[in-house]
Amino acid sequence: MHSTDPTLRWLSVRLRRVCIVVFVFGSLLPPYIPKAALAPQEVDTAARQFLLVEDGFLMKSSSLTKQGSRRAYAEGTIHTVKEGESLEKLSNRYGISTQTIVWVNKLEEGQSIQPGQELLILPVDGVLHTVKRGQTLLGIADLYDIPSDTIAEQNKVRGGYILVGQELIIPGGSPVIAPPVQVAVAPEQKPKPKPEPAKPVAKKPAPVQPKPKPSPSFATTPTSGVLQKPCSDKCFITQYFHRGHFALDMQEKGGGPIYAAEAGVVTRADYGWNGGYGNVIEIDHGNELITLYAHNSDLHVGVGDHVQRGQKIADMGNTGLVYGPTGIHTHFEVQLRGIKKNPLLYIQ
Repeated sequence: MHSTDPTLRWLSVRLRRVCIVVFVFGSLLPPYIPKAALAPQEVDTAARQFLLVEDGFLMKSSSLTKQGSRRAYAEGTIHTVKEGESLEKLSNRYGISTQTIVWVNKLEEGQSIQPGQELLILPVDGVLHTVKRGQTLLGIADLYDIPSDTIAEQNKVRGGYILVGQELIIPGGSPVIAPPVQVAVAPEQKPKPKPEPAKPVAKKPAPVQPKPKPSPSFATTPTSGVLQKPCSDKCFITQYFHRGHFALDMQEKGGGPIYAAEAGVVTRADYGWNGGYGNVIEIDHGNELITLYAHNSDLHVGVGDHVQRGQKIADMGNTGLVYGPTGIHTHFEVQLRGIKKNPLLYIQ
């Protein structure tokens, strides 16, 4: 017993001293905090409404679309018109054409701008395009005849992925539809009547009132594509655009009306063979965009007529190069700058 008591006492003293040393060092060292707890907390702050640009003025940023992608004109500037400013002055200031300002802001030709009016100024010459359902980057590039790489680079598109409703800047592009050119139609030369000998004056009969010209009919269900579908909702595609057939063939059982794809001026309305087109109509929609409607039975418009989108211009037929009496259909072409384009890009 006496031999173990000093040992226990010695261990007890040593243990107490160790505890005291640990307590002293522990009180001097900072407490342990996990790294996750040191991460800064997210603060729910409102998004910045203005961007500071290099020239030293504030430019309001654009809102986000429902899909979360920034709208195309976030790359542009919203300019508020001041007293004495004109489109020419804005063109010189921002380095873009007056035509681009007119196109983007949907101004009428010759329309003057007013003080206080807000105008969207794009960073480059071109137009804005809103992506519609079913459209792809390649299809939009073909629509405006602009390389897809140019559009992707301007809008920072990665992998060709675009969203419905997204606004794209089309650099160097022009509107698909524009006011059509005026077509000069030579008046009919009528022979002058020979003078007749004077006759006794008689009571003039009441003048015959001319019959009023029937008002043009229009499609009951107009479509929402860049161009109107040239036939009713009952017609269906029988032949698609492909090599050797640069058009759409659309058929309605028993025939049906043919409608103008967009407002324009009729530049061709011919009966006959016409190289296999049969009775054919061409309409100029401006910006070198032309639509052609072939194999019609009857034509309801003539050269120089102004037609509206969805207006009836002909009846579906099988004239020209078709296969048998059952070949009643319309051959629909879209030509841009003399090149035949796939009409599906325009009517969908």
